[in-house]
Amino acid sequence: MRTSTSDPRSLKNKSFRSVVAAATVALFSTTLGCSVMEEQPPATDYTQAEAYEPMEQGVADLVEALPDFPGFERRSWNELPCSHGGLDDSDYTSIEIRYTFSEAVSATTQVREDYLDELRTYWSELGLDIHRDDASGTGKYHSIEARREDGINFYYSVGYQVGLMIQSGCVPRSDVSELTYIPPSGGIVPGSEQDTVAHDSHYFPEGVPTDQAAAIDPFATAQPVSGPVPFDPPASYEGHL
Repeated sequence: MRTSTSDPRSLKNKSFRSVVAAATVALFSTTLGCSVMEEQPPATDYTQAEAYEPMEQGVADLVEALPDFPGFERRSWNELPCSHGGLDDSDYTSIEIRYTFSEAVSATTQVREDYLDELRTYWSELGLDIHRDDASGTGKYHSIEARREDGINFYYSVGYQVGLMIQSGCVPRSDVSELTYIPPSGGIVPGSEQDTVAHDSHYFPEGVPTDQAAAIDPFATAQPVSGPVPFDPPASYEGHL
């Protein structure tokens, strides 16, 4: 017999599913606010199109440094508007690259606890500015952030799921035709369904070029690439993960 929608058991299950779904979305959701620049746009030698490579290289280097890396489940890109003088500036954008572990991996002590210690050591040895390292929910949730000298920010979040966000801050916007596909790191197969960047019709309306997506080792790394010069990041990333 079909359960009535007014059945308390049905309502309870629906409520539970809603909470779980909301928690998943909240992991890597962003606020409606913009990235705030100074009164004048930041000076930088790099554009949006040029910023993706050093951001992705930072992920590749991090994956190589973390022991027994279990592999990410998903990669995506996002953009936020930038503002100065209280107005959005359409000539600038703020890039976010997001990597998440699967629910099963996210439940392990390895990524929820061990990797926090590994990242503190790794980022400290690199001389990065660890400007956030705090816990909430009696230690169940944790966020740690570090910023490179070139302004690129790394945000590792332990929540319902565990993931890494890489943020560029405000950079000059590029024409879509200038963007090139950069393979993901951490075990995600380039061009696969888990590589959502490859299926974004806005960035790559004709799909990812086969010569870029094929025969790439997901765990391979290259020499580090210098990134954008420093700029002012958003005042707070609270609630972004």
